Amino acid sequence: MREIREKVQTLLIPLLEEHQAYLVDVVVRNERGGKLIQAFVDTDKGVTIDECAIMSRELAGEMDRLNILETTYRLEVSSPGIDKPLTLLRQYQKNIGRPFRVAYLKAGTQTTVEGTLVSVEGDALTFQPDKGESLTLRFSEITESKEKLPW
Repeated sequence: MREIREKVQTLLIPLLEEHQAYLVDVVVRNERGGKLIQAFVDTDKGVTIDECAIMSRELAGEMDRLNILETTYRLEVSSPGIDKPLTLLRQYQKNIGRPFRVAYLKAGTQTTVEGTLVSVEGDALTFQPDKGESLTLRFSEITESKEKLPW
């Protein structure tokens, strides 16, 4: 599975550059009769369904041309979705103004805060909780960050 994941990533990088997109993650799972390959992609402005469909067709064409799998597969190219944690620093910029639940490690202690992302400067992210002072974290201190859903 790791080998398949790496091959898919290698094929995706130049394709994504053409579309001014970037790779968030590739997940490969066993599925009845073959493999499920999920490629999560994004752009700095957000990615549309149409863009995902185009990238999916292009990636599938390359995978088939190079015959990288010896089994059947199902390919999904999509945005990470609102329920997925943010994993890359560049994902935060377009999410300024949105509420987050952030787990972070500071001075050896794991802590969680809920607040609105108010700024991104370099690798410093500032969150404003509903009550209290703003909190600035380095991206490297964050262990998990998810947009807080309104429901």
